[in-house]
Amino acid sequence: MRKKRKNEVKFRHRVVRRVFKFILWPFFKFKYKYNYKYYKDLKNKGPFLILANHTIAVDPILLSFAFPFHIYYIASEQIFNLGLLSKLLLYLVNPISKTKATSDVTTIRKAKRIVNEGGSIGVYPEGNVTYDGGPATINKSIVKLVRLLKIDIIVFGTKGLYLSDPRWAINQKKGKSSGKILKNIKKEEYDKLSDDELYELIKETLNFTAYEQQEENLVKFKGKELAKGLERLVFIDLDTNKPFVTYTKGNVLKSTDSNFSLTYDEYGYVYDKDNKRFNLIEINNLVKEKYLNYYNNLKEDFIYEELVKLEVTTNKEKSNKGEANLKLYKNKLILNNKELLYDDLSSIAIQGKRKIIVYNSSKTYLITFKDNSSPYKYLLTYQIYKKEKNEDGITSIQQLGL
Repeated sequence: MRKKRKNEVKFRHRVVRRVFKFILWPFFKFKYKYNYKYYKDLKNKGPFLILANHTIAVDPILLSFAFPFHIYYIASEQIFNLGLLSKLLLYLVNPISKTKATSDVTTIRKAKRIVNEGGSIGVYPEGNVTYDGGPATINKSIVKLVRLLKIDIIVFGTKGLYLSDPRWAINQKKGKSSGKILKNIKKEEYDKLSDDELYELIKETLNFTAYEQQEENLVKFKGKELAKGLERLVFIDLDTNKPFVTYTKGNVLKSTDSNFSLTYDEYGYVYDKDNKRFNLIEINNLVKEKYLNYYNNLKEDFIYEELVKLEVTTNKEKSNKGEANLKLYKNKLILNNKELLYDDLSSIAIQGKRKIIVYNSSKTYLITFKDNSSPYKYLLTYQIYKKEKNEDGITSIQQLGL
């Protein structure tokens, strides 16, 4: 006799949502000065597929405050290998695992079961938290998910959160932020669209930046040592084209190689030594351009070496390996004495502020860097190598980055 499948949607998930909101809301209200509209008219409606922009790590918590029902989020596999904590998360909120180790089929099957039981699904189509305040790349697989779930879409947007806590930053800043529904897309509406048209609609709705928001309503984000951590994003001297020589002091990014500097202000902009203003999206484009030029002109394969903390993970557990030596080359990584050729890796991704995840066929490596080290250089190096191997090569620096 076939064993009856347990329900994915539980009464306790709704209870947990209410309790967590009661406990956490005062903290986030103080920490981010976050304001949102509560959509009580959506109670007992749905289910919905909720799509949102990804600006800080706690986005899912803040998004959940706006809705009168529990949201089942599709999340990275890294939250599922934390031992007892992962079991507790599964029991309390039941997230949906999205892992590179398994196919999308597993993720979609669980999402479908939740929808069939009346639950709403939450997805961050960008996948990555923005590094520079601009939109990250949206994977076209979001269209496949929409087609398979066959439910109405809600697009939710937040403002101000990136500048409160930029992904590169060590210190948080204090300023106003908010969240609201940007668009409702009914199933009968998107059924009339082609896959490309639906993708463009989703991308267009989420295609806004922290600086567009500042131009609409200039908001201060105050704090101490505002630039601290900016060397994670701007890891190259933009005057001399030499990487790994930048550091921060107070509100200023400096270089040990020249008098290059960028001063970060309370509005999230930077000023060069000639007092010319840039936003970080523009600066990131310069970083990618300069580093691509450095990579292509480097005559040897070796690039950089540093000490890191290493964990080896699977979709069920994480093993701490302690301190390790990591060498960055144009075509590979060497982790202690193990050679990891880029050709053998499925991807390299940045996690959080200080980590990268290196995926290969047999193991997943989680690498943590020191505060002043940039995970970004590893992602860009890998991307440049992979794209340069393609026949078309790199035709635009917009192909690089998150």
